[in-house]
Amino acid sequence: MNRIYEKLNEINDLNERVLLKKIMNSVFTSLEQYSEERFNDLEERVFDEIQYLEEKYNVYSTIIDRKHLDVTNEFLFPMIEEDSEEKTYDLKTIIDNLNNNLYSKIFNVFLKCDYGMFKKFISENLEITGTIETNKKIHKAYFKVKENTEYKEKISTLYKSFINNNVMWKTVNMPYINKIAQIYLTKCEDQIDKEEEIIKIHIDFGDYNKYIKYDMVPLWNIKEIKLKCTGFPAACVDKVNYEHDISIQKEGMNHGYLINSNKECIDYVTIKKDYIKIISKISHSFLWTVYKIVNYKEENNLKYEYELMSNYKNVNFSNRFLFNNRYIIKTKSEIAKLINSFQVSKHLEFRDLKIEEVKYDLGKETYDFNDFIIDEIREDNIKKSLVLYFEAKDKDYYLNNDILSFLTSEIQLIYPEYKCEGRLI
Repeated sequence: MNRIYEKLNEINDLNERVLLKKIMNSVFTSLEQYSEERFNDLEERVFDEIQYLEEKYNVYSTIIDRKHLDVTNEFLFPMIEEDSEEKTYDLKTIIDNLNNNLYSKIFNVFLKCDYGMFKKFISENLEITGTIETNKKIHKAYFKVKENTEYKEKISTLYKSFINNNVMWKTVNMPYINKIAQIYLTKCEDQIDKEEEIIKIHIDFGDYNKYIKYDMVPLWNIKEIKLKCTGFPAACVDKVNYEHDISIQKEGMNHGYLINSNKECIDYVTIKKDYIKIISKISHSFLWTVYKIVNYKEENNLKYEYELMSNYKNVNFSNRFLFNNRYIIKTKSEIAKLINSFQVSKHLEFRDLKIEEVKYDLGKETYDFNDFIIDEIREDNIKKSLVLYFEAKDKDYYLNNDILSFLTSEIQLIYPEYKCEGRLI
């Protein structure tokens, strides 16, 4: 540029020099402006290409008494739809099971207690007594307690949908479902008549009665919907697969979506701004089952008796990039930064970490939120323990160990070569 102006200054005719300078200034100013605009456009495109899908796939959860359940709530929904219905008993099945010495599932109970207490409640394998009140008499009965697995199976199915839809998995923070027990009827002291009708079942949990909550419904911000592709599936270039486009404009473009289908049914899924593109061997149009992960809006926030839990993480450019690219953490400061980025970390303060020999004992303070993910590559017997130490801000909060378990489970995804464990100090 300087060389051009030097040449211009060598022109003897002043009028020509002024005219050429004006022309050159105009050309280079426009060129500079154009270059700057294109650079800004490129920067914006790069930023947008790193799609921050995570903010659309944050999972929120709580638990609520069935009598307080609001069916018009457009943010939280029952994990299992049957939980929203009044409990009924199939007396014929119960009687048949009693006659064949089989257990009958009666109902679930939620224990509002810390992780250690719930683990003790389950591990004691209690045979507890109670009564079955019918329209004719009261029967003395015996019951067994087992840990509920139905809700964890829902999480496992959700994980498979994340993988099949090419969306990176992040540990789901749902502590309440890990404190739910199933109650089974094992025997009855006298025969229940087929003509009777069960009115009420009462169980004596002894020392655990103060923790027991009946008719509790776990909620999350995931709704299962059915969507049909727009038009007919179009044949792909490979002449094997078909392209199914599903519009999400009516459902809302700010939410997260996952196709809930077997891997055999779909080749790959691409989430666009206003539609979902599915490449599948299926040639005909039909209703796809879709998980709609409803976006959280603070202005619509309702107050819940039990704290609203989530796996929400603070949004910034580095989080956008790292969500799409697993990265290596090498320092305690980086671990602390990751832990503190989770909203739920407000309950705990990260203090230290140590690498120790693995101890397979029953005294662990944490459990694995992602225990359904089986590591089929590394050998378990070569692992060491990465122990994370935290201090609880409220030492009496009954969810401290569950929050500790969530954060530890998220660190475990980053360090599969270690057996991660959390401890409160």
